[in-house]
Amino acid sequence: MKKKILIKYFYNFLEDNRKSMDTVSDYLYNNIKKDKNFKVSRFIPKFDPKFSKFSSLAWGLRYNRYVNCPNQVKKLKKVDVAHVVDHQYAHLVHKINANKKIVTVHDLIPIKFKKKIGKNPYLVKFSLNHLKYFDEVIAVSENTKKDIVKYTDCPKNKISVLQSTVSQRFNLSTINKKKICHKYKLAQNCKKILIVGANFYKNHETSLKILKELIKIYKKKIIFIKIGNKLNLKVDDKLKEFFFEIKNISREQVNEIYKISDILLFPSIYEGYGLPIVEALKSGLPIVASNIATTKEILGKYPLLFKPKDFISMTKAIIKILNNKNYLKYLKKLLFIRSKMFNEEIYFKKLKKLYH
Repeated sequence: MKKKILIKYFYNFLEDNRKSMDTVSDYLYNNIKKDKNFKVSRFIPKFDPKFSKFSSLAWGLRYNRYVNCPNQVKKLKKVDVAHVVDHQYAHLVHKINANKKIVTVHDLIPIKFKKKIGKNPYLVKFSLNHLKYFDEVIAVSENTKKDIVKYTDCPKNKISVLQSTVSQRFNLSTINKKKICHKYKLAQNCKKILIVGANFYKNHETSLKILKELIKIYKKKIIFIKIGNKLNLKVDDKLKEFFFEIKNISREQVNEIYKISDILLFPSIYEGYGLPIVEALKSGLPIVASNIATTKEILGKYPLLFKPKDFISMTKAIIKILNNKNYLKYLKKLLFIRSKMFNEEIYFKKLKKLYH
């Protein structure tokens, strides 16, 4: 009988509250464990709250990530393949007992935008300085690979680009929109523009400018729906009745929001990848986005990509989609063809090849 390959996924502390990383980790774990050639396990570090009692939660998280977690990892049994899903845990590499060690790098935002953020990310740099010790480094995009080469000393030949896909629950099947709108207390008889995330690089200052312009035309027949963490940006009182934040929802519920929306607005100034765009592609949702490197990498020569601050052009694009059924049909055809590039079966075939 052929011996199974032992694979262990290394998760973040739950207290990190990095939901995107938890989602990615679960997606990999749940799919790879279906393969009978692999025996899959996961390591979720246990948080020690003692340090936080004498300091802030931030310092407690640092202690747990850089001291407590490595101490837990070095006690684990040896496996064939260890996959660290979040690059901010790359410093674990010397504590991991495995024949092959792999890490995924999602973005280098703390380093690229340290002036904007206002602090030098010494601990992130410390983790990233360990990339070179892994056997394989997975970059989620060509753009992220360029950043790794630019900002770290990781050898280029160790880096493989593997563009993520999304769960098959993001699809073209129809749902009861009336029921879903009622569930989230959303008006059904209005156009719905979806925006995602909360960090500064999501550029929601531009999103709010677009909303203001659209209200002039559609009055109360348009709303913005935001999913993800709470927006750290003040919404003008005049816009609040048109702006709905939906927080703490599952991946199944995220899929529901895509299906009741009319457009994904994605004006980011930077993305390591841009998974919501792939989710929109798979859901058949028209997209209006910024023309940054990663969106172009995913969408190719898609016609509705604009400079991140160009809210006028983005507003006009949204109006054209909402008012022109033939143009909408044309876009959906383009997006359907492009969505074929992000095939779940092909993605996991490539990942398994790395594991082998």
